[in-house]
Amino acid sequence: MTFDEVINDIEKMVGLELESIKPGANITLTGIDREAKRIELVTYAGKAKTRPFSELKKIWDKLCSTPAAHVDSVLGGSGSSRNQPETVMANLPYIEWFFMNGKKHLALMKEMTHDYGTLYKMDEVAASEIKDNLMKAENTACEVVIITEDIKATAVAYEKVTGLSLKPVSPGIYEQYKDKVKFIFVSKSNLTDQVEVGTYTVVGGKVGSSRGTSVSINDRKFLLFNEGGLQLLISK
Repeated sequence: MTFDEVINDIEKMVGLELESIKPGANITLTGIDREAKRIELVTYAGKAKTRPFSELKKIWDKLCSTPAAHVDSVLGGSGSSRNQPETVMANLPYIEWFFMNGKKHLALMKEMTHDYGTLYKMDEVAASEIKDNLMKAENTACEVVIITEDIKATAVAYEKVTGLSLKPVSPGIYEQYKDKVKFIFVSKSNLTDQVEVGTYTVVGGKVGSSRGTSVSINDRKFLLFNEGGLQLLISK
């Protein structure tokens, strides 16, 4: 899903009072100004406010790249004003929320789990798994993706070297953590024919779309860069 599609979904909530995770901080979404790239809202106290699309995009990008997002951290601070974009995003039907260490977090679901303009607190079992993934992500020094034509043989080889079995996360995709490195094993059959078998390091950065192959791995978007001896997956 693109950010433009998210804005389209937010527009569906115009006219609704959106419940805040923080009690007493509900807002009513009153409009979407696409030209100014701002959302328009009225606070619970009756004050008219606007918030830039850029705040929502920061939250969306974080949700797409990590197990969950702590909005205050994403937007670089705390306070009631941060609650407004958090409330808008939390009321989308494919975003749920939970507490971790006393802080509110949002998580992106793979499908809709509730109606537009409503909150949904995540099931404790599901939240526990995401919390574990968050802690691993925070302690991960780097990520390495191994694309293989024979996932079973690769898994056996990895176990021989490390003594660790791979954890299945979705069909044809496995993960394991070793010495602060997150290894992601992907069956080539899951990807396009343009992707070559090999070991790729995940990095942040920019590369022209014409120079990279778009790759989706477990709903994460990457650009594959294979040039000059470098085999990289650039996180989008």
